[in-house]
Amino acid sequence: MEADMTGSGRAMTILGVGCGLGARDGGCADGPRALRRGGMGERLRGLTEDLHCLELQAPLGDAQTVIPRLADHLATLVAKECGRGRFPIVIGGDHSCAMGTWAGLRQAHGAAFRLIWIDAHMDLHTPDTSPSGALHGMPLACLLGLGPPGLARHPPVLTGTEVTLMGVRSWEPEEEARTSRHGIRVMGMAELKRLGLAAALAEATGPGDFGISLDLDAIDPADAPGVGTPAPGGIRADELLDALAPLLASPRCIGLEIAEYNPHHDIDQRTAALVETIVEAAIRSSGDPP
Repeated sequence: MEADMTGSGRAMTILGVGCGLGARDGGCADGPRALRRGGMGERLRGLTEDLHCLELQAPLGDAQTVIPRLADHLATLVAKECGRGRFPIVIGGDHSCAMGTWAGLRQAHGAAFRLIWIDAHMDLHTPDTSPSGALHGMPLACLLGLGPPGLARHPPVLTGTEVTLMGVRSWEPEEEARTSRHGIRVMGMAELKRLGLAAALAEATGPGDFGISLDLDAIDPADAPGVGTPAPGGIRADELLDALAPLLASPRCIGLEIAEYNPHHDIDQRTAALVETIVEAAIRSSGDPP
């Protein structure tokens, strides 16, 4: 990718979270490291005068012990970077990183914001409803205060009415019941195709501040094969990039998260290149309203 523009006015910090303990396929733990070794950081530094890159690596241990501690550490780092006036971009690792990302942003931001959760799955399981027991299927539930101590965020980071699920096409009945119970807006693939992704995202963000959490399995596997739980019939990469660019340029956007990059399943670096292009869009943004 050619770096031909410098001087974005937005100070940014990329936080890589090398954790796959929450996933059934733990290869996503190697995602941030693979992106770094592929030279993403060096290329992106050619686009901005102020980019910091940090990397957290999950220690050895079981998921129930490590992930809550890692989430707390990540939340502290995110809040610290925001307090320094920096825009956080968190790159996983499995989607359990969201427990830390958005807890840290809530701590730093204080006021209400909307969270746009772009994912093939609802991630609304708790241990008593999850068929697999994998924690990457639970982060949104935990942010709503659901689940066991250590995992569920108390007080809740979000209310259901602050969340919009987009692109979902694989879920269990218990998760769907939670969307109704908590007032979560769900925009499945049929609605996205009817409205158009750009219009759907504009509706979901509303008039106030918002953050974006992107699980790469929301994207069609033809465009993003490097994930652990691919789901056919997803959002096409070009459409997503076109729709995200103006949102990432908005000063109302307070943070970006990209999760579930698994380099062991990537083909011809397609998914890695997509991650870099999305981050580049955030860096290139001027901070002017779309």
